[in-house]
Amino acid sequence: MTTQPDVDLTFYDYLEILYRRRWAALSIAAFVFAAMALYAFKATPVYRAKALVDVEKPEDVMYGHDTWQATEDDFVPTQARLMVSETALRRVYDQLGLSSTKEFAGGVATLRAAVTVLPVARTRLIQLEAESSSPRLAAAIANGVAQEYVRENLANELFMSRKVLAAVQARSRGRNVQAFYESLPAVAGSQRVQDLRTQIIRAESELARLRADFTDAYPAVQAAKSELDLLRAEKDREVSAIVNGLMTRLSGQFHANNVRVVDVALPPARPARPRRPLALLLGLVGGLLLGALGAFATEMIDETVRTHDDVESGLGLPMLGHIPLTRIRRGQRVYSPLMTADASPSSEAFRSLRTMVLFAKAADSEPSVLVTSATQEEGKSFVAANLAVALEQTERKVLLIDGDLRRPSQHRLFGAGADTGLADYLAGRVKDPGLLLQATEIPHLDVLSGGGRPPNPSELLSHEQLAQLVAWARERYDRVVVDCPPVFPVSDILLWGRHVRSAVLVTRAGRTRLPLVKMACARLHRSGIDILGGVINGSQLQTMSYADGHDFHRYCRSLPQPVRHDPTA
Repeated sequence: MTTQPDVDLTFYDYLEILYRRRWAALSIAAFVFAAMALYAFKATPVYRAKALVDVEKPEDVMYGHDTWQATEDDFVPTQARLMVSETALRRVYDQLGLSSTKEFAGGVATLRAAVTVLPVARTRLIQLEAESSSPRLAAAIANGVAQEYVRENLANELFMSRKVLAAVQARSRGRNVQAFYESLPAVAGSQRVQDLRTQIIRAESELARLRADFTDAYPAVQAAKSELDLLRAEKDREVSAIVNGLMTRLSGQFHANNVRVVDVALPPARPARPRRPLALLLGLVGGLLLGALGAFATEMIDETVRTHDDVESGLGLPMLGHIPLTRIRRGQRVYSPLMTADASPSSEAFRSLRTMVLFAKAADSEPSVLVTSATQEEGKSFVAANLAVALEQTERKVLLIDGDLRRPSQHRLFGAGADTGLADYLAGRVKDPGLLLQATEIPHLDVLSGGGRPPNPSELLSHEQLAQLVAWARERYDRVVVDCPPVFPVSDILLWGRHVRSAVLVTRAGRTRLPLVKMACARLHRSGIDILGGVINGSQLQTMSYADGHDFHRYCRSLPQPVRHDPTA
């Protein structure tokens, strides 16, 4: 866990998170890219054929103009919906014999899913698309749906026209046929007929005026009557011509379809999907983006202690140092890096830890220090052993006490005996602790091992002999390092804390959860133990915060090799 709610992350912080979580990010990216590559090369190719249909508004032969009452924007979408109606698709499904194909064996619903109708914006054009694993079948479906729509549209118009024709013919057999004809919308809306009616009304008015003054034998009256008859005959001929044309159009002999196929669908040469280059590109870019998001998400939900900020901001403790992940070869001691002349990240980390412990506020008054952890297997014994060796290298006399009676380990780390030790002194079997000390290959470092595992560690640590041991060690040694049990699940560290008030808290990088370490710190504080600071053990060198591990080899490469001081010289 590296982020705190009140901390603004810099660009470098984001890069560090990505680097720290690089394996998670790369795993996600590789998975996404592999999935897209599998799709690109294994998915069945799907071809898309396109047909273009022009749809004009229909003209009503009774009126002589279009009679669409809906808004302009509703006409084309309505026709597009009719193009893929259930009836039309079922006819195409049967005509093409799609039930015998594996792809469309599921019925008309599979055909509906394969057909898409797209009205072209601000036009009366409709683009019809059909998809299939066969390019020829895709083109056949697109053309079949388009032709079925054209045929159905023409059939519907002819059907309506013939119904109107039948109604007109039926009325033509009754009385007042001429009046019925003149009431037809096509006739009533004719400008020529309207003009003739106006002229007839004027002629009738003129004839009435003349008859008021003259007889029918008067030449002017006869001339007006003759003109009126000519106008009426002209009107009748015009009405007859309109009605005959109307009858012809209603019969369907010269009926024009308002729908036509502009572009016939052709078998496509390339599949519409998958588009391999695009799929691979999307897999690469999408994988990297998802990998980065996954890295940040992992960082957000990770509650383990990893960095400098986790110790100082998350736990409120001074940061004593990072201990890099150290690989010890078979046959070597855990403190071997400190004993060699070559500088290494591990040896420098423990020397830095030694400096921080010596400069801690309680170090001057308290030469003894406890080394503990929140839980087991965090490397506290490893840190205690190396800290003791590092302290000895400053020409101090150091005692390392294995205070973990339940799981003693210092005898293994130093190759010492485990038959007798601290448990024997606390149990009263050995009166002089000096008889239990074991010399090591380190000149001024003595080890007091834990001894045999007692059945009652807590009771032994409660004895007064523990206080006497601590006092005895303070008198004879410059520094005393106690490898203590972890805070959880036992309480032995609290018994040690009655006599040694300073402690170093070790956490394992990427393993110890921050809430648990907080609980351990609270438990130590309540017991009166002063925590000098936190140590992160097992850090990856590349992800150690700040400058702990950055460019170590480049910096030390130009330095002269350190020479160990020989106190006997």
